Amino acid sequence: MKEENSNIRFLSAISYIGVLFVVGHFSAERENPDVRFHKYQGFVMFVMFSTLYCIDGLLFGMLGFSPEIQEIVTLPVTLAVSAAYVFLTVKGVMSALQFKQTVLPFSIGFAAVRLRETIDRIIRS
Repeated sequence: MKEENSNIRFLSAISYIGVLFVVGHFSAERENPDVRFHKYQGFVMFVMFSTLYCIDGLLFGMLGFSPEIQEIVTLPVTLAVSAAYVFLTVKGVMSALQFKQTVLPFSIGFAAVRLRETIDRIIRS
């Protein structure tokens, strides 16, 4: 039982680190409520921050005509996105390690719950 709990804790925690949410999706414990909760939040977080980093890159490219403006505009955006990513990753990992299902802010938790409900509804029908 203790080994199973450590597997669940590990799978839940790595769900917040980049694309590693996929590991929980293909594991034997994929139906565990904790693993499911954290892998969906990790997925939503991955998609959200990938999109934000792409927008930041586009902004950087569009402002390439003026390096001064480029630096003034994109540096704070990059720092803000990176700080939010680190904050949410640490919050999610800490929640997973404590076996808590803490809903992350910025609508990440809301989107993850809706995604999980939609997939469950599709599977049942």
